[in-house]
Amino acid sequence: MFNEFDALVIGAGAGGMSTAARLAKEDYRVLVVESLDRVGGRASTRGVDGFLLNTGGFAIERGGMVDQTRSDIGLPLEMFVPSIETVLLWGEKQIKLSSGITSIARNTVPRLLRVLTKLVPYFRPKPGEMVTEWLNRFTKNRNIHQLIDNVNCSFFAATNHELHADVFLHYISVGSSFKKIGFIPGGTIEVWKPMGEFVKKKGGEVWLNSKVVGFSYNGDGSINGAVINQGENEVKIRCKLVVSNAGPLATAKIAGANNLPAGYYDDVVAKTDPAAIITIHFASQKDICPFPGLAVGALTPQLSYCANFSAPELGRCPPGWNLYIAACSPRPSTRGDFDLDKEVELLKADIRTIFKGFDEHAEILDVDVTAGLEWPAQRAITGYDLPIETPIKNLWNVGDGVKPWGDAGTASCAETGRLAVNQILEKYPLSSLRAEVSSL
Repeated sequence: MFNEFDALVIGAGAGGMSTAARLAKEDYRVLVVESLDRVGGRASTRGVDGFLLNTGGFAIERGGMVDQTRSDIGLPLEMFVPSIETVLLWGEKQIKLSSGITSIARNTVPRLLRVLTKLVPYFRPKPGEMVTEWLNRFTKNRNIHQLIDNVNCSFFAATNHELHADVFLHYISVGSSFKKIGFIPGGTIEVWKPMGEFVKKKGGEVWLNSKVVGFSYNGDGSINGAVINQGENEVKIRCKLVVSNAGPLATAKIAGANNLPAGYYDDVVAKTDPAAIITIHFASQKDICPFPGLAVGALTPQLSYCANFSAPELGRCPPGWNLYIAACSPRPSTRGDFDLDKEVELLKADIRTIFKGFDEHAEILDVDVTAGLEWPAQRAITGYDLPIETPIKNLWNVGDGVKPWGDAGTASCAETGRLAVNQILEKYPLSSLRAEVSSL
């Protein structure tokens, strides 16, 4: 006995949930399969000792593709906007990025960079040139290099040595680096839970604690079903198409190298180079945070960004408590081994310079380390992404690892879902999809 679905979505992260919701809106019967016990993936929320901790992505771009996806399915997203959204931590100073001269700079700098890149050949990065090499052509000032390094770690989980300069310039001048952000009451998981309910309302299903372990195929090599492990039980389903938010490498493993063109699997392995993020969650009954929202480190040697989730409107901590995070990317941030204890101590040192009284008043709730091939913080540094299409005609990848060139964050993952669904609507319209007869 097989369960019948129009589409199987593997993984309930930003890309997967955005894809599932958009397909459900078009009346496709969707099955979302998630190996964890919650939706949201790297942009989810879990409870720890009465606090709601984000698993990774914690800020949502207002007006970005996540926000747009919720609006497109008729579920507008409500966000809490701090009184000061973002500050730049420059030593003991906090530079507000949403008022005065910095507000003007947010609009002027991107335009100036676009003009310089277009009109001044020397300003343009050379092919393959990393940010460090490009910056060295103009300045060797350590503070400037440190500032750009922290910005890149905040946006991309990548250092100046690991990010291509043309990607950096594109993101700063064209991408979403200067967009406005908001926090989600109840944690980022509340972005995706209503999407899951929407999928179910439209006739689909969401299976948590479940894992897709293989596909079945038609004679032409297209997928017609999947095998799913649910604890000790094995379930087989029929489906007409598959969208995977598990990452290109995990998707290729499920498909099996023998079912892919020669060399494709090895190519995906070679191009999968995830970056890492270390996040410390801590709380205090005394307010030790000097800013109300998000802060990006400028001259901090290790810390990339930190945030304050203490506002009562967010409902993230018990009464009388304040909740914070601080994050960094290890050096190097990709592949190679790093000394976790050393990296955490370096991050704590930066936290102490910003959160006065950290040692006396704060309690560390958890330390998240998202790294490696199984649970990467980012499956690809932007600029290294693979296409959303795969050699199997009815299989797509979405999310981190296939982001649009020069983009990053949850908005870019949601954008991959929109792009994949557009292709599906053109290639497999629902009327013709349901008229097809597939056999296992």
